[in-house]
Amino acid sequence: MKHRFNRVAVLLGGGSSEREISLLSGAAVAGALREAGYDAVETEVSRENRFTLPEGTEAVFIMLHGAYGEDGGVQSELDRLGVPYTGSNAAVSRVCFDKQLSREAFAAAGVPVAPGYLLRADAVAGGVVPPPALALPVVVKATRQGSSVGVYIVHTSKEWAAAVRDVFRYGDAAVVETFIPGREWSVPVIGEDTVLPGMEMIPSAARGWYDFTAKYSDDAGTVYAFPEDNPADAALVARSREIALQAYRAVGARGMGRIDMRITPEGEIFVLEINNIPGCTHHSILPQAGRKAGIAFPELCSRILESAACG
Repeated sequence: MKHRFNRVAVLLGGGSSEREISLLSGAAVAGALREAGYDAVETEVSRENRFTLPEGTEAVFIMLHGAYGEDGGVQSELDRLGVPYTGSNAAVSRVCFDKQLSREAFAAAGVPVAPGYLLRADAVAGGVVPPPALALPVVVKATRQGSSVGVYIVHTSKEWAAAVRDVFRYGDAAVVETFIPGREWSVPVIGEDTVLPGMEMIPSAARGWYDFTAKYSDDAGTVYAFPEDNPADAALVARSREIALQAYRAVGARGMGRIDMRITPEGEIFVLEINNIPGCTHHSILPQAGRKAGIAFPELCSRILESAACG
């Protein structure tokens, strides 16, 4: 198949807390694109979020995780340069990256989300932490972080006070949600409506939940499974695919996205968030889901790249 683009810059690095993961993801994508026949150049973004595109760049594959990469910053810069790029545009990226804005978009479209509210830093006046407005346990999440950075599961009032004091290191607002017990699934979507097989993440008992370490370091402890392999999960799999596509469309995502959700023991599904630039390390869900669907990683990256656009 003839490619729309030849010379492609893969943006990686950047100044966010997820820089090291971005470097790994970007290197993997660049290698896959070269295998698919593109002239792919790894283009490192500095910690100050500065970069220079290689001469002759026809399109950009964004592999910048976290702030600037996923919040519309780099997308706005590429729009100014007039260079097509992968993934959602600047406005949609801002919504996807902000957990409160995406919650609001999901709720408006009828996507199920956990009960929750926005807590601002100015509510912690004089160091006095207000009591939670929801029954414990709750989850406290920085509104604009990824990879479980700035996420706290709170079971006691002591943990609540500590989490609230700590979360504002990551910004001036946090989302507080009812903790949803049960299973954690992630369902990727590429293109306009291609839903890839969902994956269940089962962290080790020692970790207790799918945090940063479980995502990227705990090879021995974290178990990944495809629920579609279990006939007993057939109805849940079908429903999770519907909800993932509904969430993807609710925010206006394009190109790629990964919808994270929790499933209660009773089978209720709640969407946690959408990741508009999913990781592509050897641990990452998107490449594994692609392979499960019969899409090799070079082909998966090619499909995503061919949807690149401005604005």
